[in-house]
Amino acid sequence: RPPGIRVNLSSLKHRSFSWSVDSSSGVVSSKTKGSPRFQTVIGLEIHAQLDIATKLFSGTPLPKASTLYQTPNTSVWPFDVGVPGVLPRVSQEAVQAAVLSAAATNCQIPSVSRFERKHYFYADLPLGYQVTQQRWPLARDGVLMCQRELKKKRKKKGEVGESFVTRIERVQLEQDTGKTTNATRNGITESLVDFNRAGCALIEIVFYPDLRSASDAATAVETLRTLLKHIGTCNGKMEEGSLRCDLNVSVAPIEDVDENDGDDDGLLDFAGNRVEVKNLNSIRQVQQAAQYEAVRQVNALMDGNPTAQETRTFDVKSGKTVVIRSKEGAKDYRFMPEPDLPPVSIDDDTFGGQSLESFLETTLPELPQDARDRLQGDYDVSAYLAGVITGDPPAIQMFDIAVEEAQSQLSEEPERVIKQVPETTANLLCNGLFALVREDDVKTKETLGEDNSVKFSGVNGKHLGEIVALLLEGSISNTMAKQLLKILHQEEAEKTARQVADENGFKLITDHDVLTQICRDAIADSPEEMERYKLGEK
Repeated sequence: RPPGIRVNLSSLKHRSFSWSVDSSSGVVSSKTKGSPRFQTVIGLEIHAQLDIATKLFSGTPLPKASTLYQTPNTSVWPFDVGVPGVLPRVSQEAVQAAVLSAAATNCQIPSVSRFERKHYFYADLPLGYQVTQQRWPLARDGVLMCQRELKKKRKKKGEVGESFVTRIERVQLEQDTGKTTNATRNGITESLVDFNRAGCALIEIVFYPDLRSASDAATAVETLRTLLKHIGTCNGKMEEGSLRCDLNVSVAPIEDVDENDGDDDGLLDFAGNRVEVKNLNSIRQVQQAAQYEAVRQVNALMDGNPTAQETRTFDVKSGKTVVIRSKEGAKDYRFMPEPDLPPVSIDDDTFGGQSLESFLETTLPELPQDARDRLQGDYDVSAYLAGVITGDPPAIQMFDIAVEEAQSQLSEEPERVIKQVPETTANLLCNGLFALVREDDVKTKETLGEDNSVKFSGVNGKHLGEIVALLLEGSISNTMAKQLLKILHQEEAEKTARQVADENGFKLITDHDVLTQICRDAIADSPEEMERYKLGEK
């Protein structure tokens, strides 16, 4: 039994425990009276494939579509498969994308970083080593701001969850491996290797073990995935392997402490042997693997056989983790400086004559958290609607253009009307246009290979602003506004929203005399219905 665990196992070994883990708090406990409690401790390592035109060191051009859909071994150059005598050359675009990603996660970017070789054997690693930046990374000491999801049963309309921060240890640039698949032919199972992915540019983002629950781990992965998609450095498609997550999970006994004992959280120093769960390719798998591993480790600990430091994979069918090898240490990888590559200098040459500050100012878009804060602060948009809008980067620009257009067209209206523009625009965008885009989601993915987004809609910012103006000036109703959105969304009309509204007869009648006459004409044209009404019928 590892030192530091103040749990008397001998007094507990004849008792039966049924352990469960709370997905929100990460506490592993049993309903049995007097049983100890344990805290889940989680660190993340996320590999994100950079969305650039070539591979990292070979210059092999990459098609826009994922390597998942390519004919095997068609995007391969000599360096990718370790042909002797071919030297690497670093992609400037990859360095720029990695710097953008590091800046977006609030990392410190040193002026110099270095490549090194990490030696290990895989059939799909043709060089016999991976070129990475373990000891001299591109960036260090970042933070990721996350927001917890509220449980649906407790969630009120417009309510958002609490925020939390997880620290980033380093961001390193490295090359990807190929892909091995097993195929059975004539009763014989063969391993087939596809090198299309070999040498593609990755960034590995290594987090400190700050996370304490499976749900927080899933939230952190989703937050980072959304952020990288937002800035355009990774498409975030976990199902295609463009973003993969490794979990580092351990458990630590919780010592009950008095509330007056200061800031001690009751977590003992010993945090168990760290177990790595490799290559999780969905948010759901991240949560399931973390929960299973926490309970498994507590069971092993209470049986007097604490889990070894090892590497596991997650079996989706059984919902369990499975051992694949014992965990290597740094000495096993025989790290050495990469002799064929010079240090990476972050200077004006890296960014085409721009300084790092100028490059980030002109290239890094407004980040999701900054955009949410601006929409809430400048426009008084609710936290919920601001979160929905910033979840789709093109929607942010559409919202800004629409508000400006609507306010311009309503400049002669009273101030109370103009103040309604941001809220009306946000509601129409989130509850109207997004609904139309979601209906087209399957079609969009099949034809364009992209996630649903307002950028695929025929509605632009000026259209949306015009519709908001028509609505607030009383020319159309809410129902007409949504019908008008649908027409513009499907037809991609070059006409203005006002022209399309006129062509389709979308106009409210507000003149009292006209409405009175319409009612009189309807009564005059329906004498039999009027007689029945007089007799008390409906």
